[in-house]
Amino acid sequence: MEKKNTEDFRSHPDGKVWFHTGDIGVMHPDGVLQIVDRKKDLVKLAGGEYVSLGKVEAMLKAVPGITSCVVFAKSDMNYCCCVVSQPEQGWKGAREQMGSDENLAKAIFKELSSKKLARFEIPTKVTVVDDIWTPETGLVTAALKVNRNNLRKTYAGNGVLSNMGYEFPQ
Repeated sequence: MEKKNTEDFRSHPDGKVWFHTGDIGVMHPDGVLQIVDRKKDLVKLAGGEYVSLGKVEAMLKAVPGITSCVVFAKSDMNYCCCVVSQPEQGWKGAREQMGSDENLAKAIFKELSSKKLARFEIPTKVTVVDDIWTPETGLVTAALKVNRNNLRKTYAGNGVLSNMGYEFPQ
């Protein structure tokens, strides 16, 4: 896999070859490397700000009624959008309590602002889908982590993302 080796094992100006895993780490003074994020989860918005999609998704789970969600961001947009999945139990009641996707967006803004997220990191467009994400549908992994590419293809294909102003090529 010559092409993959060239991508992953890169020569640096100091002459050393380093393996690039796609992880973002912090080196501690005692020499321990702590993995803190995935490079693939970072998206640079139109204004130049970087958004960590995984970080935002983790914080969204503190909002009442949200257990499964995926955040999308694009480099030609200045805001994020969020798709929230109906869990197997309980979302209908919470959805009815919220009243609308706009009320859910307000609850998200309130919760994530209190957690000190920057304004550009907080999804401004939110929609709830009735789909239940399972490994069998291919929308989440066996470990129940979001499969961002499959979710993007699914919701770009059925118009959910375009209704929020997000156009992705099919």
